[in-house]
Amino acid sequence: LAQAAAGGCVVVMSTRAGSGRAVPALRYAEQGFVTADTLTPQKARVLLMLALTRSNDRAAIAELFARA
Repeated sequence: LAQAAAGGCVVVMSTRAGSGRAVPALRYAEQGFVTADTLTPQKARVLLMLALTRSNDRAAIAELFARA
């Protein structure tokens, strides 16, 4: 995943736990991962697909995930 993020792919980190959130750890942020916060992987995937229709910029997509 780190190689994909370094290569320009947007990598979104989510959790499949029943409740809780994906906490943005510093090491993942340094690698360029976007955190889905409380979104399930399925919802994060849909949001990422929609976000990619608007922009490929990782910061812009991270902002969308922060507002979701």
